[in-house]
Amino acid sequence: RRFFFLKKERNPMSFFIDKDNRRKSPIAIAAFFTTVAYLIVYGVLISLLSEPLYRSVSLGNNAATAAAQSILISVPGTAICCLAFLLPDKRVAPYSFAGLAVVLAMFYVAVWMLPEESRGLMAQVVTIFGLGPVLIGNAAAWPIYLKIKRRHPALDHRKTLRQEILETVERSGGSVEKTTPESASAASAQRPRSAEEEAMALFGGGEDGV
Repeated sequence: RRFFFLKKERNPMSFFIDKDNRRKSPIAIAAFFTTVAYLIVYGVLISLLSEPLYRSVSLGNNAATAAAQSILISVPGTAICCLAFLLPDKRVAPYSFAGLAVVLAMFYVAVWMLPEESRGLMAQVVTIFGLGPVLIGNAAAWPIYLKIKRRHPALDHRKTLRQEILETVERSGGSVEKTTPESASAASAQRPRSAEEEAMALFGGGEDGV
């Protein structure tokens, strides 16, 4: 006799639906690409403003001058990057600024792996041009996001599929019939069985059947 062990296949929808039957949000992917966009914005501002600020801003102290230059680059960059709050999902903006912090930590790790003679100079460059956007960006984005969330408590992105379907039907002016276990079983009993289902019902086959 041959034994067939039927292995339970993974539902392909599990890539999009979590264990609570809620649709997974692509927030991680959106935040990743928005973080890349933030890096481009700050990179362009650094390339455009570094030389003019170096010539025009001087506070008599190297540390104070570097801090002032970093702030003057970070503030307009943060204002531009906060346009991400115009996206439907308001979490993208603060999550992307948190992604900038992760990128900054990666740069510091890369600097630490450099030879000792060039490590100090590169650490200063990363601090001047990287620390300001991370600190100012997160300090601006998270309070804005929390304020929006307090004003609009309905911004709940973790809805079940049934809730999403009901909201879609209500917006379209239709109606959805409620399905009970009794009606579902009655509909299943009225549906004609296939040959495979008849055989399984007759011989008692199942997932671990012989």
